[in-house]
Amino acid sequence: MWNYKTLTCFFFTFLFLTIKAQVNFDYFSVSRVTQDDGLSQGSNYFRYEDQKGFMWITGNDALNRYDGSSVKVYNLNYYFKNCPALQQAYGFAEDQNNLYIGSTRGLYIYNYQKDSFTLIDIYKDLSKNNTAIPIGFSDHKIWCFNLDYQIVSYDPATKKIQLEIQLPVDPLKSIHIYDNNSLSIYQKLPFIDEEQNICFVTKNQIITYQIKRKKITSLFKTPDDILFYCATYNRKTKLLYLGSNLGIYVLNNKYQLSKRITEIKGEKLFSVNAISIFNNLIAVRSANLGMFFCDTNFSTIKIFSKGYERSFCYSFDKIGRLWMCDDGQGQMILNFKGTLLKNSNDIQNDLKNSFKETGVGNISEAKNGDFIIQGVFGLQSKTNQLQLLQNKNYTNVSVFFDQLKKESWHSYKTADNTVIIEMADDHRNRKIILKNSNCIIKNIAFLPNYNPILSSNEGIFWINIQEGKLEKINALSHQSNFVVNALSNNRIAISYLNHDMILAKINAENNIQILGKILPNIQSFYIQEDEKKHQYWVGTNEGVYLLDKNFKILTHFDSNNGLAGTYIYGILLDEVGTVWCSHQHGLSSINTKNFHIINYDKDDGIQHWDYNNRSFYKGRDGTLLFGGVNGFNYFKPPLKLKSYYQPEIYLDEIKINNNRFTPEKGSNKISEIDVKNDENNISLKVLIKDLENGNRQRLMYRFKNLDAKWKPIAHKSPLVLSSLSPGEYDLEFGIYNKFSPRIIPQKKLYINIKKAFYQTFWFWAFLGGLVIGGFILAYTRWKLMKQKNYYQQQLALEMQRSKITADLHDDIGSTLSSLQINSAVATAFLEKNNISETKSILNKIQQQSKDLSENIGEIVWSLKPGKDELMTLSTRIRNFANEILGSTDIYYIPLALMTKLMMRLKILQQGKI
Repeated sequence: MWNYKTLTCFFFTFLFLTIKAQVNFDYFSVSRVTQDDGLSQGSNYFRYEDQKGFMWITGNDALNRYDGSSVKVYNLNYYFKNCPALQQAYGFAEDQNNLYIGSTRGLYIYNYQKDSFTLIDIYKDLSKNNTAIPIGFSDHKIWCFNLDYQIVSYDPATKKIQLEIQLPVDPLKSIHIYDNNSLSIYQKLPFIDEEQNICFVTKNQIITYQIKRKKITSLFKTPDDILFYCATYNRKTKLLYLGSNLGIYVLNNKYQLSKRITEIKGEKLFSVNAISIFNNLIAVRSANLGMFFCDTNFSTIKIFSKGYERSFCYSFDKIGRLWMCDDGQGQMILNFKGTLLKNSNDIQNDLKNSFKETGVGNISEAKNGDFIIQGVFGLQSKTNQLQLLQNKNYTNVSVFFDQLKKESWHSYKTADNTVIIEMADDHRNRKIILKNSNCIIKNIAFLPNYNPILSSNEGIFWINIQEGKLEKINALSHQSNFVVNALSNNRIAISYLNHDMILAKINAENNIQILGKILPNIQSFYIQEDEKKHQYWVGTNEGVYLLDKNFKILTHFDSNNGLAGTYIYGILLDEVGTVWCSHQHGLSSINTKNFHIINYDKDDGIQHWDYNNRSFYKGRDGTLLFGGVNGFNYFKPPLKLKSYYQPEIYLDEIKINNNRFTPEKGSNKISEIDVKNDENNISLKVLIKDLENGNRQRLMYRFKNLDAKWKPIAHKSPLVLSSLSPGEYDLEFGIYNKFSPRIIPQKKLYINIKKAFYQTFWFWAFLGGLVIGGFILAYTRWKLMKQKNYYQQQLALEMQRSKITADLHDDIGSTLSSLQINSAVATAFLEKNNISETKSILNKIQQQSKDLSENIGEIVWSLKPGKDELMTLSTRIRNFANEILGSTDIYYIPLALMTKLMMRLKILQQGKI
């Protein structure tokens, strides 16, 4: 017997499976990765999403790596170590450290850490052909095959290559993409299934190789007239889907036939050349039907016979986006979640084309919650279904919805140019209110207790529902009215194109009382009331103004504080405290709490940069709609950026003085750069890896130890640090997106620019020592030379004195001898009483004694000149002058000059000079 829990479990399981089976193919956005984004070529036959968060895309000329916002092309020789550059690649596999790429030259191995390739000739000793195609990684080995279906295992740890087995099938003629027909191998490459078997899809059979048992098994084969063109394996259900020339084969986990599809919507299915699966969604391309989507039961089908004629190579990424090659144009990506802002252009319905022709100028709502676009199209926002409403051949159709009374008001122009306004009530009863031939309706405002107010080219009117006529409001007589905005407490705000916005109140008996002007001298269009905070948000031609309850300005938002557009076309206040406004440069939101502004662009899904006036609406369920020149956007706040991939900053390349710097452990792994003082020009190629939202992420940097302010790095541009001064730089990188007001730091790099030898302390200490030592040496040498000169002078003086003394000694000696002789002669003459001769001799002795006395004085003076008297010096000078000039007529050394000389000499002697 079924108990309550069992029934409940069964019910929810059934409900889940039912919901899962309901796949909506009517809405998806399309984005591209082309040569404009950096792809080396627009025709790409192989694609692989690795575990590191990169998408690898092949080209005839090079291998491309896509990170979500930028493409790196591996076509330069320095990426390839002792091997030729890789051109066309064939198949991928990976382990924890490396990516393995097949080629006609052998197996290329890409080292993630070093960002470089090496080449191994796997079949060097096994085959004359070098072609190697990786299958996958299993049992700690990379498994490969070649044209002869030789299965080889390669152990990355030991570098051991081992031939495992050769399949008993016909060899491949060629692997080259230009030498293949519809049976080309690259749409049905072998794979390793969940049971660790290598599965090969050949011409018309399935062959497996059991890795553990080393056994080949042929499991499924079709008649010779049925050929397999493509294959895809669902790892969740372990089902294999095969595309053939006569439909689709579905094999179970034992590779036995489970289902065969030969018709789609009553048409034969031929030449299925592309097939891929994600969860319950299957994407198929056939020669006769083109591209179509279906669920796994092939019950819900959507055919796209046009627009994807050149597409091939289908595969889903990890979040369910369908990637395909648009031949010659690059990669096309179909996102079934759509963009952040839902866009009418992503609705897969031909009705959307009319919006591109006329734009969207009117948006309203029906009682059942559907939205009415341009008065004639119905939108189911939850299912993204767009349909044409039943209507007659009318023009200028507009719809206005009274959310309080749940009444729809329609206006349109008939074939005879009569404008008709009619109302549909809760019971969908339509009642014609009035007919007018000249009225052009701009908008209708609804108030709780009064008839609607109509704004038109002829003025502002009450709509008299009972009598079916318009009653002009004379109190609002200004020309060129624009919009009537309904406010609380029976108030309205009327905007004009040639006048200030007027605030008015409706009193009893429909009397209009003018309360004043709102934002005088500013062209105001729309106003939204925040009744909880008693504030007003006004859209103008100068941006958005926030007013208090007395309509005084609190804050102004324009391009000066981050608002992308200033000419406001529409403004709405959502249920979570955010103001939304459309303008001439997209769509923006303002957080009413912190005033954080978010500007939405084409990456977010805006229909076009330019929007339309009066084309905005807030649904009863909180959905917001904004119409523009190319369609409309619809979404239900709050909007949150959700991503399967976690954004990651990686350092891709380093250049020092314009030379590539390749550290041993790789650019992305280093945390410090130490360079010399003349290596101070550093270029850092830093990128953000996020395959889903890479274009929305912004890279920031700062020098944490120098400046706390973050600065942006231009998209796809390296960070160039030129002429860095010697010192330490604590460089930090962060991620910013407009949905979060804060920057998230993620990566650090320490840069140390060493000082030149002449900038170091020890150099200046040494230089200072040299200078001081030089001064000391010079001073010492100067003193030494001075002392030497002094001693040399003293020595010369002594030598001169010795010479003078010797001469004087000889002179004295001769004088004494003469005195002795003259004394003897005088004695002799005296004995002879020769008085005259004796007197003469005595006079000579007297003169000689005098001369002797003077010579002895000169000897003493020469020995001790400082001790001599100045008078003696003057006497000697006088005597010397008398001897030289006494017998001449020359006047010499006057007494006054001699007196002055004596006084000067006395002063000098007192000064010790």
